[in-house]
Amino acid sequence: MGIWAACLLPMHHPEADLPLARFCYQRILAMGEAGDKEAEDLQQNLSAQASRDGVLWLGGDEDSNLYRLQRLGEHHYGDLQRVKLKDFALAEGRGGGESDIEGLALDGDRLWLVGSHSLRRRKHNDREGPHLDMHDDQSRNAHVLGCLRLDGAGLPVAGQRLAFDTASPGDALTKDLAGNPRIAPFLAIPSKENGLDIEGIAARGDRVLVGMRSPVLRGIALVLDLRLGGLDGDGPILSLVRRRFRYLQLAGLAVRDLAVVPGSDDVLVLAGPSMTLAGPCYLYRWRNAFGAEHNGPDTKVTLEETEPLLWIRDGRPGRPNEGSDKPEGLEVQPHGSRLLAWVAYDDPTAGRRKGQGVQTRLDGFLVPE
Repeated sequence: MGIWAACLLPMHHPEADLPLARFCYQRILAMGEAGDKEAEDLQQNLSAQASRDGVLWLGGDEDSNLYRLQRLGEHHYGDLQRVKLKDFALAEGRGGGESDIEGLALDGDRLWLVGSHSLRRRKHNDREGPHLDMHDDQSRNAHVLGCLRLDGAGLPVAGQRLAFDTASPGDALTKDLAGNPRIAPFLAIPSKENGLDIEGIAARGDRVLVGMRSPVLRGIALVLDLRLGGLDGDGPILSLVRRRFRYLQLAGLAVRDLAVVPGSDDVLVLAGPSMTLAGPCYLYRWRNAFGAEHNGPDTKVTLEETEPLLWIRDGRPGRPNEGSDKPEGLEVQPHGSRLLAWVAYDDPTAGRRKGQGVQTRLDGFLVPE
């Protein structure tokens, strides 16, 4: 059953004036039995979500699969099933590394997904190689932007993706970015160090918005506005028809996820720090994000303002071994005459994970009108 708590509904004030929001509902995700290693990994590394018709899709950043849960009751999901991306030509086998799925979006009969497209540095306590050195094998699977086509029952039947290089990390998107003098220098820098790191996707037809956790350029967040070709065919490869940069004012924060507002050209933006900081996270409304396309040279920088709606996380660090609740995945759905924004958390706190078996809770926030 759903869990309810009192709601704080801040008005549209600048970020500094927003009170810290409280969830109104919680969505319980039952992922497996205690001791299920795959379920425990997903629980700890949630990074993307999308739902429709009683099915909740989840993505994580530690493997090359998606996960499908069934609605068991009000705000309660379970019966987790794994969908291997390699079965739909959206990932290689284990040798291709983690897909690092950072965004999911449903549009029509397509489930869109995007990987981080990032380079990796070893952690300070890495058990498999020199501490803080670059990984010897960079993940090719993380360089994916594509979709699963779903049948009438919401089951995947085919996959399509941007053209990619089988010999080394990279796809048509990273190849395009390598030719942009403003962004190219960041492609050789690891993620979490202001190097290229994609998080978040929103889709409508053949047009896809891709959020960037980094780089952040002098406090300005970036979104890639893409038009893709090949969706109407049966082939597995999509083409990049057009790419434009969009420049968002997010008070120095970066994009952590995107979600289309139903029945609107607007997009909600989950924003947080670009690095590994535990800093503040906010929810913004980006009006007319899917409005008229801009044609012509992609050289002029036009800053687009966004509306701060909710202060989701206070910014304090988490406690060691108890989790930190980093907002990562965003989904928006109608709730009566209002909108309900669901937020999924990476590195969930111990309290969020309490319950029978392996489970976690997502928070549902009423969006201010």
